[in-house]
Amino acid sequence: MTECIEAVDYFTGIKGLMPLDASLNEAYEKAVSEDLIIVLSDAYDRKYLDRIKSLAIHKGNELDLAIPIVYTPLNGAGSIPFMTVMRDRGFTSVSIVDEQKDPDPDFTTVGYPNPEDPRAFKMSEELGKKTGAELLMATDPDADRFAIEILMDNGEYLPLNGNQTGYILVGYILDGMKDAGTLPHNGAMVKSIVTSTMSAAMAESYGIRMYESLTGFKNICGLIPFLEKKYERYLFGYEESVGYAACPDIRDKDGISAGMLVAEAAAYYRAKYGKTLYQVLMDLYEKYGYYAEDEPNLVLEGIEGSKRIGRMMEHIRSFPPSEIAGRKVVKLIDYVNGGEDIRHPENKIPGTNALRFFLEGPDTWFAIRPSGTEPKIKFYFYTKQNSREEALKVNAEIRKAVMDLIEAVE
Repeated sequence: MTECIEAVDYFTGIKGLMPLDASLNEAYEKAVSEDLIIVLSDAYDRKYLDRIKSLAIHKGNELDLAIPIVYTPLNGAGSIPFMTVMRDRGFTSVSIVDEQKDPDPDFTTVGYPNPEDPRAFKMSEELGKKTGAELLMATDPDADRFAIEILMDNGEYLPLNGNQTGYILVGYILDGMKDAGTLPHNGAMVKSIVTSTMSAAMAESYGIRMYESLTGFKNICGLIPFLEKKYERYLFGYEESVGYAACPDIRDKDGISAGMLVAEAAAYYRAKYGKTLYQVLMDLYEKYGYYAEDEPNLVLEGIEGSKRIGRMMEHIRSFPPSEIAGRKVVKLIDYVNGGEDIRHPENKIPGTNALRFFLEGPDTWFAIRPSGTEPKIKFYFYTKQNSREEALKVNAEIRKAVMDLIEAVE
């Protein structure tokens, strides 16, 4: 690949295939005339944005469109499409972090532009305090991932993980469709195998099936043909790493559509109930159970780090614990040779290097898998208890026991 890249002269074309003194203009015009390059017009952007707008659950007269919101594209590509959709929907009090509005390949204002990291919201929080914002939203550099912070009752901002934002979206979509009489009898949603099971309980309470897939949207959206064969209608798909796919026509995670729906949800709950998204999230915990979510990881760089991650997976696979933090392991799924959906066995899950341990107690489990793109081994801890405080406590106990076990592997 490097040889091919180095063979390209970006101003004169392919070395050896085109004279080095040929102008870029000539080469470009020739390629366009031969349909080797097709330039997409603004009409394609408009078609995409109009499809996103069509996902609206409630109309403008049902929303408080003056709700104060702060958005940041983190010096990436999200500014124009996001702000265009918000204007089109009629939102009147959306502030953008000016220092992070335009693309910057060095991301000098934020360092590591990952919206999952609360540090990426530093400037958004500052602007939010000035404008009285109820909701802070961020997209990553290519605007496919999306994260939020919400205003708590004490006036501080709470960063939500991808599971929690997923709860809000799942609840808003299903409740809105039910109220509008558009909730299909054959509706289906998809989450990854390492995403909280709370959303499955939510979906099932509306008669909607929640399927599981491997991580990544080639897998989440890859289930759409499977659902179509079963005459089921795809409504939403997501994973805990702040990725959301809100319609079958955009078959990838998409921060612009997720952002529009979260803003709409905030505006709807504010208009109809006088509630913030923080209060809505607390209501969801009260209704479906007090869940806790935790997704730590270990970064182990280089060849030695990769080898150690391999040893960690080999060790826990060869010597799986029978008990964790005083709780028995009641089921283990090793996906190395594939597995099945825990709720829908007809949905066969392909093989991957991941382990999932289910412990005694309701919806209490954890999963371990190496990252496919970074030098990390990733962990996912979930539990459901009688209070949010108890859930966080139990999750912390399980996390400590598992991390102690895995970090002991040299």
